[in-house]
Amino acid sequence: MKTKYTKMHSNGNEFLITDDIRQLAKIKTLGNKKNGLGFDQLLYIKNQEPFEILVFNSDGSEADNCINGLRCIAYLYGLKHKEILIKDNKFIVDSDEKGATVTGSLPQVKKHNDHYIIKFGNNHIAKEHNDINLIDLEDEYLKLKSSKKFKEVPNFNLSVFQISKDQIDIRTYENGAGETLSCGSATISVAYALLKGTNKNELLFTSRGGKTKVYKDDVSISSSADAVIIEQGYLNE
Repeated sequence: MKTKYTKMHSNGNEFLITDDIRQLAKIKTLGNKKNGLGFDQLLYIKNQEPFEILVFNSDGSEADNCINGLRCIAYLYGLKHKEILIKDNKFIVDSDEKGATVTGSLPQVKKHNDHYIIKFGNNHIAKEHNDINLIDLEDEYLKLKSSKKFKEVPNFNLSVFQISKDQIDIRTYENGAGETLSCGSATISVAYALLKGTNKNELLFTSRGGKTKVYKDDVSISSSADAVIIEQGYLNE
């Protein structure tokens, strides 16, 4: 028996999309970028009416949010102002000819010394640096993970960002996947942390995978970026 799959990316953040629950047992094998199809997260479409997905990192752990993944689903199915559920989190997606906009409720943010701690489905920790290209991101992630200061923030994604005149550069180490070329929920989280308490409502981010526009109002926050279909095919059982 063959199972259809679609592989996509948004700003280099790669996904395998399937509605076959049997593939969840094979995530580590399929996700291997040397021997498998290779991806950062697997998106399992649990239902289509209403749309509901589950998100699994390449190590098999489950995530609570995936903005770039939602963007890919919206683009793949041509969804216009449709609601998608990830666990208890609800999002509105609007696809266009290049990608999609994803809108969700405002994150929760607090600051611990020079680190932002943000809850946006997933947990996020973020810190500003003068030159993010000099950071050993995996080393920083492992240090914070073992730190008693952040023991109340489980399974977090770590972002480092650098503010320039016209944009914000960002890198993210994702729990369960390692450093990715882009992380949509991290970008929104950092954007909200920086916009909160200011009179600004829009920021442009650049990751190693591409650009994302983030903007907010009083009750919601949105991000817009491209989405690309890499390949479609079948998995042999």
